[in-house]
This record gives sequence, C-alpha cells and structure tokens, in this order.
Amino acid sequence: MRLLLATATAAFLMSPLAAQAETVKLTTLEWPPYVMADASGPSSDAVKAAFEKAGIAAEVAVFPWNRAINLAQKDPEWIGVYPEYYAEDSDAEKGGDRCLFSKSFGVSPVGFVQRKDSDFSWSSHDDLKAHKIGVVRGYNNEEKFDGMVAAGDIAVEEADDDSQNILKVAGGRSAAGVIDKLVFEHLAQNDPAVAKVAGDLKFNDNLLIEHGLFICFENSDAGKAARDKFNSAL
Repeated sequence: MRLLLATATAAFLMSPLAAQAETVKLTTLEWPPYVMADASGPSSDAVKAAFEKAGIAAEVAVFPWNRAINLAQKDPEWIGVYPEYYAEDSDAEKGGDRCLFSKSFGVSPVGFVQRKDSDFSWSSHDDLKAHKIGVVRGYNNEEKFDGMVAAGDIAVEEADDDSQNILKVAGGRSAAGVIDKLVFEHLAQNDPAVAKVAGDLKFNDNLLIEHGLFICFENSDAGKAARDKFNSAL
C-alpha cells in the first residue's frame, strides 16, 4: 500500500496539471517594431523570457493604448502593461497614482524626424521654442519637453499616431516631430504612406532622450509580487 501511494503521488507531481507554471496576463499595444499586431516582437520576447526564467508563463494581448493602461490598472485579470516609459507621477512608490514600475528591460531612442531641406536644429530645449513640434496625442515624450509644452513654451502640432506625425512633418505642418528612431525606420519601410515621403526626411542626430522600457504593474500585492519576480529574473 505504501508503495502504491508513493507511486501515485509521484505520478501526480509529474502530471501536466501539477507541473503547470504560474501564469500572469499583461496588456500591450501595437507599436512596431517593439510590439507587432499579434503581440510578437522584441519587447514581448524580452518580457516573456524574463518571466519564463522566473518560472512564470506570461500571456499578452494587444489593445488600444488607453484601454491597455486601464485594464492593467483596474481589472485584476491583468497584472501589468508594457512597454512604458518611466513617469514619476505614475509611480505609486514615488507618490504617483497608477502603478509599480519594473526594472528596465529595453531602451527607446527618442528624437526628432525632420525634412532634409529643413533648417531645424537644436542643442538645448530653448532652441525648440522657435519651432512648431509634432507630437502624438497622449504620448509621454521627455519630462522637460512635456513640461514646456504644457506651459505653452513650445508650440505643438498634435497627431493621432506616429504615421500621421511623420506625414505632418513631411507636409510642412510641423518643423520636426518627436518619435522613436526605430519606429521611424520601421514605418519608413513598412507604412506605404510614410514610405512615399521617407526620402525627403531624416532623423536628427541629437536625441531628445533614450528612455528605458518598463512594465507598469498593478498597484496591489499581486502586482508587487509579480514585479519582484520579474526584476529578480532580469
């Protein structure tokens, strides 16, 4: 009888149900080349690999950005959202009102796209006051830049997405547009409308900022536990 019980226990421990890994669910957005429409891409690969190292299976789903944020913040089914830039006013551990930030799992080089025949140049934020700058509505760009925009010190031309932002630069609606360098290069090759004007554009050599990429975890005990496991795996 003891032998039978031991054998049965061992069989159970080796069964798929018993061996099933812990699972977390994360929201994301379509943001090529970092995250594609099917949730694949280097950001997803990095996030899944770190969780896998921690013995956790990460399930991810693509949503419009505002919904991705709201689900991760308010729906307990979703434990976090990525890729995010760090923002202190969102950091619940720094008095913010949203979430718990992970360690950085990647980088995003952010600067300006401009026309090749443009006289746009800059070395300090004050230089930007002389130009109308294209931005995507709702995006965090860089803290000092965003503060100057909010104060009315820098005039902006808002766009609904990165492609529209680029097209407005190409059409002269803005002197330059804030964009991630890899996003610009991807759209120049893969977006038909952007590809038509890409030859007239260039990415300015002077970066605005190189952001880290983070998961913004739900501000809860479960979110903190998942964040700490992710960070340890990194």
